[in-house]
Amino acid sequence: MYKITIGLEIHTQLLTNSKMFSGSKNEVSNMPNININEIDLGMPGTMPSVNEQAVKLAVRLAKILDMEIDPVLRFDRKNYFYQDLPKGYQITQQFYPIGKNGKIIVNNKNVHIERIHLEEDTAKQIHEGKEILLDYNRAGIPLIEIVTKPEIHNKEECIGFLTELKRILTFFEISDGKMENASLRVDLNISISDTGKLGTKVEIKNINSFSAVTKAIDYEYDRQSKLLSKKLNIEQETRKWDESSQTTITMRKKTGLIEYRYMTEPNILPVDIHKLIENEVIDSKKDPQQIKSMLVSNSLNENIINQLLDDYQLFKIFMCANKKVNDFNLTTTWIIIELIKILNDEQKKIESVSQEIVNNIIEMMMMIKSNQINGKQAKTLIEQIYKTKQNPKTLISKLGFEQITDKKNIRSLLIKIINDNIEMVNQNKDRRERVEKFILGLLMKETKGQANPNIAKTLLDDLLNNK
Repeated sequence: MYKITIGLEIHTQLLTNSKMFSGSKNEVSNMPNININEIDLGMPGTMPSVNEQAVKLAVRLAKILDMEIDPVLRFDRKNYFYQDLPKGYQITQQFYPIGKNGKIIVNNKNVHIERIHLEEDTAKQIHEGKEILLDYNRAGIPLIEIVTKPEIHNKEECIGFLTELKRILTFFEISDGKMENASLRVDLNISISDTGKLGTKVEIKNINSFSAVTKAIDYEYDRQSKLLSKKLNIEQETRKWDESSQTTITMRKKTGLIEYRYMTEPNILPVDIHKLIENEVIDSKKDPQQIKSMLVSNSLNENIINQLLDDYQLFKIFMCANKKVNDFNLTTTWIIIELIKILNDEQKKIESVSQEIVNNIIEMMMMIKSNQINGKQAKTLIEQIYKTKQNPKTLISKLGFEQITDKKNIRSLLIKIINDNIEMVNQNKDRRERVEKFILGLLMKETKGQANPNIAKTLLDDLLNNK
């Protein structure tokens, strides 16, 4: 039986308005090469300028991960040639990372983080036949690279770590953590051995989903195990996960250490960030663990809690609604269950839900709470609110859902129903609750659910008391 050892290198794009070293907009657009300038393209004579917000976000993450923070900000050049690197080098932090020696607790075990450092992203490559197209919108977007120690020993631990990290990044608004948009990318360093020592490291690059991470670990363990069982050597190489074949495939062999000719970045002088470190205060209310405890204390089940913690946008909508409605069960029903069902049916994401729609759903929930509409009507309403963006009052009028509140009208309907079912009423005098449920059910059927239930209940109690 071979023991697997996994180390992680994670790149996450930061939530800044502009790029790491230029004033270009930090936005990956559908239109290629529009958010670029001469700095992003590495034009001669251009000078980089450090994005202060990116530094603040790096300090925030370092504090959350309980890291040692370097009070002097310094950058280096990593020299190599590749199509997506316009300058011929990447500005990074090889020698003096902004944060060292942190940790995340996963299932009561510390997974140690060796370092985090700031750097810039590369351009995006688009392969079309034999051609490679380059989109420089991504070039220069600020990144934090997070490097763990090689001490993860199974896929569950790996996913547990990545889940906790993604929650930290999103809830503290450091990154949007969207793996499908490549704003969170995972490299796996995997080795297996039965000697108690680390085996030969194989790197799996740029994995963009937790599902692919799990499959890549399983595949590599199986592949490397078969090689060792046949007394064959495992080659040190860089591979990638191929979704179509569900395998890892070779990108390049590593015949020795790659010489990146690191050097101090001459165009960025060291910056004293003592003050910035002092001023970056962590808001504990955003801590996913504290939020989890709050949700547990309000009796939400584990699946709902994980759904909220794994989707920050959904969590924000949920809490916005519950702040007004003040009923976790009601909010869960109409935001987590019914709204998400509509989105799934429409193949839309939570980001497609505007604040206007959220406000209209909140108004609808308040109407449910005050018994102005019933659950059946609300199901129709929420669908129409999403499709038409109209407010509930307008929709109620259009759909003929207005409640009957006229006491005289409701009383006469109740008297008729009681008289039509007098035998049942008389036979169940000692089972008052059953009679009330039966009569009110018939009333709702007669009025298509439009009789106000509170008024109806009060009037029925009075009629039965005087019977």
